[in-house]
Amino acid sequence: METGTVTEPAPAPSDLPTETQPAAETTPTETVPAEVTPTEAAPTQTAPAEVPPAEVTPAETVPTEVAPAAPENTSLPVIEGDPVVGGTLTSTGGQWSDNAGWIQYSWIVDGVAVQTQGHAVGEADVLSIVPSMAGKSVQLSVVASSDAQSPGTEAAAAAVTVRPAAFTGVVWSNAVAGKPAVGQLLSLSTPQWDNSASQGALAYQWFRGALAIGSATTSRYTVTAADVGQKLWAKVTVSAPGFTTVELSSTQVTGVSATFVTAPVPTVSGTARVGQVQTANAGTWAPGGAVLSYQWYRGTAAIAGAVGRTYTTSAADYGKALKVRVRATKAGFVTVDRFSAARTIAAGTIVATKPLTVVGTHRYGNTVKVSQGWPAGTTIRYQWYRNGVAVRGGTGYALYFNPSYIGSRVNVKVTVSKPGYATRSVSTGAITVGRALINLKTAPRITGGTSLGSVLTANVGTYSPAPSAYAYQWYRNGAAIYGARYRTYRLTAADNGRSITVRVSASLIYSDTRVTMSPALKLPVWAVTVLRGDGTYRVGTQIKPGLYKSTGGSFCYWARLRGFSGNVSDIKANYVGSGVAYVQILPGDVGFETRGCGAWTTVPSTGARATSITKDGIYRVGIDILPGDYYGYGTGDSCYMALLTGFGGTLNDIYDNYFGSAWIDVTIPSWAKGFEVHGCGTLAQ
Repeated sequence: METGTVTEPAPAPSDLPTETQPAAETTPTETVPAEVTPTEAAPTQTAPAEVPPAEVTPAETVPTEVAPAAPENTSLPVIEGDPVVGGTLTSTGGQWSDNAGWIQYSWIVDGVAVQTQGHAVGEADVLSIVPSMAGKSVQLSVVASSDAQSPGTEAAAAAVTVRPAAFTGVVWSNAVAGKPAVGQLLSLSTPQWDNSASQGALAYQWFRGALAIGSATTSRYTVTAADVGQKLWAKVTVSAPGFTTVELSSTQVTGVSATFVTAPVPTVSGTARVGQVQTANAGTWAPGGAVLSYQWYRGTAAIAGAVGRTYTTSAADYGKALKVRVRATKAGFVTVDRFSAARTIAAGTIVATKPLTVVGTHRYGNTVKVSQGWPAGTTIRYQWYRNGVAVRGGTGYALYFNPSYIGSRVNVKVTVSKPGYATRSVSTGAITVGRALINLKTAPRITGGTSLGSVLTANVGTYSPAPSAYAYQWYRNGAAIYGARYRTYRLTAADNGRSITVRVSASLIYSDTRVTMSPALKLPVWAVTVLRGDGTYRVGTQIKPGLYKSTGGSFCYWARLRGFSGNVSDIKANYVGSGVAYVQILPGDVGFETRGCGAWTTVPSTGARATSITKDGIYRVGIDILPGDYYGYGTGDSCYMALLTGFGGTLNDIYDNYFGSAWIDVTIPSWAKGFEVHGCGTLAQ
């Protein structure tokens, strides 16, 4: 029996009674005041206080409570039981003096407490050994005391080391099942054991000789070509947490070459005639993955170069027996040859190498020709037909269409012959001969001004051959303009901002009319007067939302309104200035007021694109004036100019502005919407 250790309790204070020393008899004593030492927390006395003398009486003696003595160990605790995974360890805590009534058990595995329990003296504590404890040291520490709340004495048992458990009842047939031929499946049975390890795991590894086969880690393995002539076997590993691993080896088998399970006799499809394609049908070979190659034979002689799946018979094959050999090869398999049944090749038919067609346009004035392709040595004859009747003298490969052919249906029959081949006739489909075409050389175009009232003229273009007559139709945005059927057309208000095109129809005898549409002429938006004088107008009925331009005045005032009460709060935005002005009326505006601005017109899509500014007002950048650097050499100090991002009349529309000397230079960027100027004289680039 291994010996543990015991820790003695600390000696009890000498002034307390113990079981071996009776308590001293207590007698009254005179109480003496204790000497008080001042501390940081006590206030400092500045003068002695007059304290009346205390009345001293004999103190009553109170019996002092004595802690029970700690038990003494008389026999160290012992760990009992086999320290193996799955078992249990027990201990009764050792032997103690009679005053021991309670024992605290602490089981410690590799320095870590795993179980702590308290028991009455004499009761055993049990520790179940789990797989994670395998190979680890188990210690037991106990503390004995008179009861569960009192201090006690500690003692320890000698440590033990836990052994892994062993699999028991392992049963396995190590035979390898299956034929060890390439492509075949080998398998192993599953080892069995008793319930000593309920969570045991199996691992497999197949070997080729002494080398492990990569990824072959299951109970089944398919033999490969690399295994031919090699010893094949497997190792099975049985493992479980806390158990000693068991390795099992199977019997060995030798890998052998496989043979094809199915090796069918090939067949040949296709017409058995000269010039026809013969196709070898190899059938289905099993197992799959075989490489099939072909060789064609004329009689018993191999045909040079005829090694494809298909073969086109030639004149040399006429009357001969034709067959094909199919050879199957596959790694790890025995090569196998199979021959088809022989077939006798009969006389062939003439097959066109290029489809028979008629090239050219079936129209008056054109010549059409035969396009075809036939085997070398073929004799060809032609016959042309008009409405099913042979054309007298029409025996050549080409035919010219005079006016009498217009409306007739024309086709040609070609007859081909060749020694050893059957004579063959082929006819083309009949096609109706049409009128001649007028070819367009240059398209029609429109010339003339683009302002209201301008006259547009249709330039008919050029043609080949030259037409004898022309007809016209003018269109507005793709819709025909009623009555506009002459070479010229005068622009009306309905054409404002629209696209104008003209259709020219050119005609000539024996020819189809050539109809051509000119490119579109996009008209600019012409200014239209909307308001003719001063006043207040309702937006939506009297004036629509949009951008408008004034004809200008020496003093112009306008305002966008949110109501008509006459209060200043009705004004959303306004403007005061001279010259031409712009305003952007928004859908949310209720009214528009104008004074001294002249008439208001819609905004044209084009402008002067000027490079100098001579009058006060507002200008659209890129339309009225071009962007760039402008220089002013005027006099005076009342020059005002502003770059605008819009025409709504609000401060947000002003990107930047200036007020000062008229001797100035300014850059008008292309991104600006507008430029406002007053009192600056002439600005020029």
